[in-house]
Amino acid sequence: MKKGKLAGKIIAVIAFLIILYLLFPTIQGFIEEPPATESFVMAKNFEFEFKRVITVNAVGAYTLNITLPQNNPYQKVEMIDESHLPKKVLEEANRTIWSYTLTGNHEIVIRYRGNTTTKIWKIEKSLNIDAIPEKLKKQYDHREYILDEHNQKIWVINPQPFRNMTLNITKDKGSVLDKLRAIYDVIQANLEYNTQGGGLPHDAVTTWNRGGGDCDELSFVFVSMARSIGIPAWVEYGLLYTSKSWGPHAWVATMIPTPNGLVKVNIDITSDLGGENLGRGFLIRDPYRITLWEEDGNSSHLTSYYRFIMGHYQNLKYEDTTQIIEAKEMGELHIGVESSRLPRWMMMLFIAAVIIIVIFIIIKI
Repeated sequence: MKKGKLAGKIIAVIAFLIILYLLFPTIQGFIEEPPATESFVMAKNFEFEFKRVITVNAVGAYTLNITLPQNNPYQKVEMIDESHLPKKVLEEANRTIWSYTLTGNHEIVIRYRGNTTTKIWKIEKSLNIDAIPEKLKKQYDHREYILDEHNQKIWVINPQPFRNMTLNITKDKGSVLDKLRAIYDVIQANLEYNTQGGGLPHDAVTTWNRGGGDCDELSFVFVSMARSIGIPAWVEYGLLYTSKSWGPHAWVATMIPTPNGLVKVNIDITSDLGGENLGRGFLIRDPYRITLWEEDGNSSHLTSYYRFIMGHYQNLKYEDTTQIIEAKEMGELHIGVESSRLPRWMMMLFIAAVIIIVIFIIIKI
């Protein structure tokens, strides 16, 4: 072999290795998050306008409290009161309230309009539980109750009964992210999403034993499991757009520690979003929701949110409906289904094979 030709091959191999080095972050990304063979489509943005009609029929006097949406990086919402009834604007428990003091039968009409944005959290590295600030653990890592109509406590969030089970399913998971995913997976595998007729929600233990529950009940289970091993988590309440209507919904918020600080994320437990263990509700906030309030670890505040109508009345009939004015989706996001992702070992084998083949071709030329 001539020296010039050999030198050319050496240079070609070196150039190829340099290119590999420059592409290393991209290659590492393919290994850490392999491509998925299945995906689902979600809108990037959502513009909406709807009327919310609340009808209250009652004998007696009562106070109706309506929580206003919180503006955040993912939503901007404006509310217009079209009923023109007297009301007070209250600031309490980290929420803004329109408080109506009424007697007899009334109809309240509120127009909502704004826009929302999809958020997908891609966390490359999560730290362990020790990296979570103690202040946050103190605020949330305990049980919470809702008072029923007889002022009896319903311990809707109750970490201790879930502790041994959660320790077992997360024992091989080092990071907070992996522990949260393990909790999500076990709930998806064992519980079903179903709506109840009304009234106060069941507690987390009852929901687990029943094998399912509605959105806030499933969220209580997740929050209880996360708190049982020292991960602060809480319930986020709001409105959800589905099937051309808006209705009340609840999902989970929590903090994941990373080398760059804490990252607040959302996790939706309901099987209509995350069914078949596909992870559609894990670290994805779709654009079809509006946050109204995030519970703050205080049972009195949680009870107050559920007791939005109080007073001295009889024969109460409450109806809450929506009338869609605009619902406009903009842009598309193709999101890979987690369970369909190729194995990491396959990606590593493929990349190694490509490197060997290219070097072999360079040498043979």
